[in-house]
Amino acid sequence: MNDMSEMSGSLRKRRLAPEDLASPQLFRLLLRLGLPAMFGLSINAAHHTINMIFVGMIGEDQIAAIMIVLPILMLVAAFGEGIGVGVATEVGRALGAGDRSRASTLASVSLAAGVVFGAASAIAIVAFPSFLLVGATPALQPLAQHYLLIIAVSIPLTMAQIILDFLAIAEGNARFSMWTLVACFTLNMVLDPIMIFGFGVGLQGVAIATILSQLVALSIYGAYHARRLGTIRLRLGWRFGDLRHLRPVLAVGAPTTLTSLATAGAIAAMLSVAGTYHGEDGIAGVGIALRLLAVGTLPVIGISLGAQSILSFAWGREDISRVLSAARILTAVTSAIGGAYGLAAIVFSEQLASFFTRDQAVISIAGQAIVATHLPFLLFGLRQTLLVLFQAQGKPKAALVVGLAQNGYLLFPLLALLPPFFGFAGLLGAMFLASALTGLMSAVCLMRTLRALRQRSAEHPASIRPYPSFCP
Repeated sequence: MNDMSEMSGSLRKRRLAPEDLASPQLFRLLLRLGLPAMFGLSINAAHHTINMIFVGMIGEDQIAAIMIVLPILMLVAAFGEGIGVGVATEVGRALGAGDRSRASTLASVSLAAGVVFGAASAIAIVAFPSFLLVGATPALQPLAQHYLLIIAVSIPLTMAQIILDFLAIAEGNARFSMWTLVACFTLNMVLDPIMIFGFGVGLQGVAIATILSQLVALSIYGAYHARRLGTIRLRLGWRFGDLRHLRPVLAVGAPTTLTSLATAGAIAAMLSVAGTYHGEDGIAGVGIALRLLAVGTLPVIGISLGAQSILSFAWGREDISRVLSAARILTAVTSAIGGAYGLAAIVFSEQLASFFTRDQAVISIAGQAIVATHLPFLLFGLRQTLLVLFQAQGKPKAALVVGLAQNGYLLFPLLALLPPFFGFAGLLGAMFLASALTGLMSAVCLMRTLRALRQRSAEHPASIRPYPSFCP
């Protein structure tokens, strides 16, 4: 009986164990890491979308209130994503170089830093809620503020969960990350209608459901690390001097943080411009389009996260041929996903908008915004592949230039120039052009970067550069 119990326990551990990042079956490994990460983030997008549907049953003002709060939460999550990407890349390189002790120290210090930052952010939000609600109309201000004050409690939990998700993927255990996210978001989706309609707490119930589901996810991760089911060993006994390990983590993660900050600012700006021309209907309509865009971006980002662990590990081992092969596969997969989703969203734009609201004015605005944002989405996979490739190589400046293009230095000048002359059509034009130009730039730079890797793989070091000077 004891033998059977030991065999059962051993089998469970093997099922929860990380993948072998050095596996020669590269495409199979990419699918085993990328698909769970993609599915996990897709569940995240689906969960937020279903939340919006439930909230839409209360009223359009509640949808607009959530969209007003969203940039604030994105600002905070941007730092969590930056730390997550940075620590995942550095941990992947450390594991590739065979330095498991450094990988564990990096993970422990980064997790502690993320939680501390999350707690400080929550305190700041509670202290200055009305100051942060940029673009809120007088009608939306009370709704948005009540929601924000409750959701602030979840911010340290969000930071911890983001970093733990990245760590699981970095050590090759995207499956565990996926099932944890599935449990978290499924619980959230079940709790939403119970809180909103069963307990009658409305929009605040969405925030409470989020907090409860996050506590469950963190409990699962706590058990995973307590039982040492992964490669990384989280520990509390690190020394103050170990904080020096944060420097490379923050350097690699800075482009992701700045990109997310720019995205949050861009969303706030686009919603503000939409509100200028169409009031609450404009905010809700553009908000629906941006939410659907997130549904498409997260699967592409998810499979890229799985590939990033492969790329970082291979770069740590100085296996350039493997880096090149993984990048080519990733380009094909992300382009297929982005193209399929973008075309489907364009064809069924108004039908998709009608899932969120029955207001014909909002549906019409959302339909136009969906077409403007999803037509250039056909090139999003190229941008994402280039971004993770630069991150895996430890090229933060190049990653920053790529990451800031769409929602940063291309979008904001267009927003300043086009809407004053063309009104709401100018907003749609700015959104389209910023995405399309980013996609075209990424296509050219990715092609030339892959060519440089191919030359390096062929061992002609005198004729190559780390990446072309034409590209960032």
